[in-house]
Amino acid sequence: MTPTIHVSPRAAQWMNYLAQPAEPAQRVGRATVHVMKAGEELGGPSAIGRPGDLLLGNDEVVFVIDQLGSSAGFAESGGNVIDAADARVRKDELGQVFTYFGVFPRQAVYGVLSSGAATDGSAWIEAQGRDLYEEKLVVTTRYTLAQSDRALLIETTLQNNGKAPIALVSVGDAIQWGGAEKVAPGKAPGFLGHSSGAYVGGVGRFTSYALTSTEGTIDADSGRSWTDTALRKGVSLGVGEKTSYARVLIVGERPDTTSIVGELAMAAAQPVGEIEIALHGGSLPTGEAVELRVEGSNAALSVAATAADGSPLVARVPVGRYWARLRATAAPLVGPVDVAASARVHVDIPVEAPAALEAGCANGDKESFPCKLTFEGVGGSKTPDFGNAYAAGAARNQVTTAGPAVGVRLAAGKYRILASRGLEYALDDVEIDLRPGASRSVWLHPKRVVDTRGYLACDFHQHTILGTDAPVATRDRVIANAAEGVEVAVASEHNVVASLQPLVDALGLKNDLVSLAGDEITSDASLHPWGHANAWPLLPDAGKARGGAPVVRDRTPSEVFDELRRGPGGGDVVVQINHPRSGETGYFDRLGFDAARGVGTNPAYDARFDALEVWNGHNLGPRGRIIEDFRALLRSGHPVTATADSDTHGIVGQEAGYPRTYVRVADDEHLEAWDAARTADLARGMKILRDVVLTNGPMLRVSANGAPIGAVARGRTIAVNVHVESAPWLDVDTVRIVRSDGAGRDDDAHQGAGEERRAVKLVASPKRAQVLAVDVSFTLRFDRDDAFFVVASGSRSMSPVLPQGEAVDAAASGDDAERLPWAMTGAIWVDADGDGASLGR
Repeated sequence: MTPTIHVSPRAAQWMNYLAQPAEPAQRVGRATVHVMKAGEELGGPSAIGRPGDLLLGNDEVVFVIDQLGSSAGFAESGGNVIDAADARVRKDELGQVFTYFGVFPRQAVYGVLSSGAATDGSAWIEAQGRDLYEEKLVVTTRYTLAQSDRALLIETTLQNNGKAPIALVSVGDAIQWGGAEKVAPGKAPGFLGHSSGAYVGGVGRFTSYALTSTEGTIDADSGRSWTDTALRKGVSLGVGEKTSYARVLIVGERPDTTSIVGELAMAAAQPVGEIEIALHGGSLPTGEAVELRVEGSNAALSVAATAADGSPLVARVPVGRYWARLRATAAPLVGPVDVAASARVHVDIPVEAPAALEAGCANGDKESFPCKLTFEGVGGSKTPDFGNAYAAGAARNQVTTAGPAVGVRLAAGKYRILASRGLEYALDDVEIDLRPGASRSVWLHPKRVVDTRGYLACDFHQHTILGTDAPVATRDRVIANAAEGVEVAVASEHNVVASLQPLVDALGLKNDLVSLAGDEITSDASLHPWGHANAWPLLPDAGKARGGAPVVRDRTPSEVFDELRRGPGGGDVVVQINHPRSGETGYFDRLGFDAARGVGTNPAYDARFDALEVWNGHNLGPRGRIIEDFRALLRSGHPVTATADSDTHGIVGQEAGYPRTYVRVADDEHLEAWDAARTADLARGMKILRDVVLTNGPMLRVSANGAPIGAVARGRTIAVNVHVESAPWLDVDTVRIVRSDGAGRDDDAHQGAGEERRAVKLVASPKRAQVLAVDVSFTLRFDRDDAFFVVASGSRSMSPVLPQGEAVDAAASGDDAERLPWAMTGAIWVDADGDGASLGR
């Protein structure tokens, strides 16, 4: 829990409020603002600023405000905070901050940017524009940075220039936290849901952030990586009236909560002091930090060890009594530590020297390859927590690697290391006993056992920081895909066209992975939104806003689809409806899809899509209903390709390729020789052949009277042969046929009309290194044209390869059902009447 700090709106002037009084000779330089030049971009995993954006900084901190027409993610214009960092470290982990007027994504849309400097040493940027939905609601936001502050003052004024009153649910900001994990008063790190207090913040690997209000309280609602704030609710503006609100964005000195709380306490005119912490006996294990527990409460602060030389840690904290210890251990508390105003107190914490471990995966020739290593404590040793769940390399209790061994520091103890590489590989594991200060190197050898020849493992729906709503850096996304055995990954940011292939090449992974440029067409900002759809392959244009993505706001699906297909390579573009039953962002929900007739009832509905995302990530809730929609489309003569995608916004707990879509192609090897012709062949597999397998584990091969998946089987009696394979750590216990006709549904405990099933027995045995396989036969009879697909499922959890609950983060789901083996084929059509066609095929 993070301590509560009460910030009084009149406790400070909110300019220079963070700076310690300085002697004239120590006076820091003025704040400056200028247009960013090439080479001035910030580093860090979340930096997206580019030349042409505005750079606002001083000797302490630096902020990037994006240029007009640029925008990113859910922000509809430039003029917003997109990067923020310590001026010395210059590593950004913030996603984005933009205005929010009570209903997402209602916000300011800016058309004018200006900047300048003041005589008091401050610098400013002003963005002028209008409300997204009310043209006559004028919005002006001013960003001011003083010469010695570690915070940005943000002031927004709204004025009603219309002829009628305007009501807003609230005024505040939408925050995409990027690689920073959320914190708030009285909340556990990574919390979900509502919070109310003086601030909301985030802690990353290199820095920390907090947003606080000059009015003292921020009400907020948070998801996994975002927060929508409300500084004032029920705002009503009469004709000609205006209102203003202000807030402060703080950049911490370190990636810990003391950096946030200490600065906030000073802002609130509360007395503060310093704790100097000396670590005796060694350095800290990877991901470890010092914890300061506040006496008399459950609250605790973290202090990050950022110095590599082992020098003491110095943290500024509110006056009070604290107890210190290492956060991840059960070691006794050290203290009490009494912090007095404007004084420094010293505390020694004994530390056992950690062991240094290098680990990776290799084949029999010692050639390394990408993989994932999962660490578990055994024999009483605690499972390690390497930190941030959104990173490649060491994160939570996992290490993802592009091939080279990765080094971590572990507390002395016994550990099991489990090596995996997606669903085609058997696992390998080893137990190690590490002594204090020891140094070890471990190589593991997971073996490929599942036969997927002729198919490519594809994930068509993924996110990175390029869309600002995901905290994952582009480099980390590439590594995570390779480590999970994904062969083709589509970059599908919200209204952004981008390709990660240059990173694939730079990381030496072109033998393992192909990255295709795509776009998640996102209509949320329209007055009449209609959902999300994917389009790929596309050609990024670095000279255009959002990489040349089509404008979506206030356009119909038909207008957007037409533009995509008129563009370069338009004949190959695959249009996929994403998560169609996700409510406000679901195409079928928004446009009134009628499963009885297989068509949308809203006039905006456009049936010219090629694929339907039946299965989205670990979210099983809508899958059954979408399968019913898929059956309805088949019955109505609308052939579409079913897909399964991860829609991953993270890494640990949101693994790339779980689930994935295997697509039949002419050549599934030699990825290093990929070219435009092979991209076109993959698109043909999706749009014409439709021979696909959706899976998070089992692999299926099916023939029906000799016809493959996606083809037309002829005759009234159809012999169906199903070959099931799985890696030995996965089980399969049921194989079933689901027809498009009848009343069967996606419920493994139910067998309805239109469904036939067989019990099988592929028993998971993680110690084995051979594939599990079984063949199942069905004889189906039809009195009219129809279509069907095959489903295979198991009942044993895929944990710990797919971790759950606290192994991921405080907000993770613990539902084991989300991580059970499951697979589904694309449709096979049946021509029962012999006329040479079936249900549109």
